[in-house]
Amino acid sequence: MRIDALNKPVGVWCQHSVTKKGCAIYPQRPAECQTFYCAWLINAELGDEWKPTTSKMVLFYEGEGNRIAAHVDAGWPAAWRNEPYYSQLKQWAWSAIEHKGQVCVYVKDHVIVILPTKDVDLGKFEPGDHIITAERSDGWDAYKIPLEDVRPEDRGRWINISKDGVRRLI
Repeated sequence: MRIDALNKPVGVWCQHSVTKKGCAIYPQRPAECQTFYCAWLINAELGDEWKPTTSKMVLFYEGEGNRIAAHVDAGWPAAWRNEPYYSQLKQWAWSAIEHKGQVCVYVKDHVIVILPTKDVDLGKFEPGDHIITAERSDGWDAYKIPLEDVRPEDRGRWINISKDGVRRLI
């Protein structure tokens, strides 16, 4: 994951990461790191298979818990497609849609939105891009829009658009 305070880009190991010991600057780590909570550590329902060293993914709840983000180790870009992960991501996608949420997979700067009936590859994800999920007559779809195309009052929120065209902030 990107860490702005350390100028750490997406998909690159942190310069302060120490194998099997954790963070070499843990007591002085930036606020971004202090406020980050890996879902595997805070959600007792996630089994040992979701441990990042096993799954090759870090799960994170973005926004106000409305988006489940799976950040995949770039050395294992297809890890999210393996079982039991893919089935669970699909299950979460059904629940997310029902609760106006989203499930996204990030591999470096690339994003894939997991929807109940399909996966939508949105390509490169730039800081400020917004992911929109939209209900269509044939199901759900997803697309991204750049920050400048998002109304100021909608910035920082996830947006679902129903098939009747109603925008719902989530």
